[in-house]
Amino acid sequence: MINKIEEINFKEIKRISPSQFYSMKNCAYKSLLTEAFDNKPLLPISVNAHFGIVFHKVLELILKGVIKNEDDFNEEFEKKIKELEDDLMKNGFSFLVPVKIKVKNIGLKKAQLKKHLRSKTEQSTSWKSTKFYSEKWLESNDKLIGGKVDLIIKKSNSIEIVDFKTGAIIEDYLDGKGGVFADIKSGYKEQLKLYAYLYFENTSKFPTSLSLVNLTKQKFSVEFTEEECKSVFEEAKRLLITTNDSVRTGAFSATPKEENCKYCLFRPACSFFLRKLEKDFSLNDVMGEIKDVKKFKNGKMSVFLHTGKRLVTIKNFNADGFDYFMGSNKKISIYNLRKEVAEFIYSATDTTMIYE
Repeated sequence: MINKIEEINFKEIKRISPSQFYSMKNCAYKSLLTEAFDNKPLLPISVNAHFGIVFHKVLELILKGVIKNEDDFNEEFEKKIKELEDDLMKNGFSFLVPVKIKVKNIGLKKAQLKKHLRSKTEQSTSWKSTKFYSEKWLESNDKLIGGKVDLIIKKSNSIEIVDFKTGAIIEDYLDGKGGVFADIKSGYKEQLKLYAYLYFENTSKFPTSLSLVNLTKQKFSVEFTEEECKSVFEEAKRLLITTNDSVRTGAFSATPKEENCKYCLFRPACSFFLRKLEKDFSLNDVMGEIKDVKKFKNGKMSVFLHTGKRLVTIKNFNADGFDYFMGSNKKISIYNLRKEVAEFIYSATDTTMIYE
């Protein structure tokens, strides 16, 4: 029930991927922690993220022509869900099973994914002169930047790079006058521009178009110039070099804030985040010294933490950990809680984890 962080052995990052770049730009320390722990998360990955992997696998089979019709689709979809559930059970994440219940609106998402099936007309005519390359690996000549492109579509007079997204592609931004406008997420734009330059390094040609496609087959075009692609590419290389320099010098830095930390799976090992957590109650994580614990007849217990000048209550823990908490004044941090209506009261969830 209680986890511990041993001494962290930081090491240089050998390569940065286009999908990693934007996150690394916002917090390079997160990438260093990811590398230090061999990309093994310290907190559970959400079931929606796991389902996103299923989505990409099924979509890849559609694009390769392995899935040709609805029967093929249903068979492969069920197979991939079963494989995911077996893997979750094997790795101790049984609380994320069954996936069909845990993933919100999975029926709708399945129906949306099915829309990517090509019609018989498309299969027999218009697509014959088109070549599809799914999950294509591209890397820079110096191997410092590399990643898999979801799809490259080559026609006689065009080359399109496509990236599929299961979540929202558009978000709101503030303009210079205080107004709000909707645009493609900046991270997605930079990711595609990196792929474009990697394609150029591999083929001496730039793609003619860059696109993002969501679950409902909506396509969003990303405008770009060759100069922009090169600029993002060079920025990514500089970022990798400066990040690795911090490993050699030991001069780490980070600016913890909600947008960077909320979904970080390595925050239990982040000293910068832990210092923030001692005074900040805006996230669904708490840290403090155990002051009391109460066990109830329903097999649950509540833990009371003294954090700063506040007494925080965390309800709904299984009472099998009662002996650890009883009579202990240890300092612990608890992650993935649910805030209750009353201030400074939280409840444990299926994904709650405790670190000492």
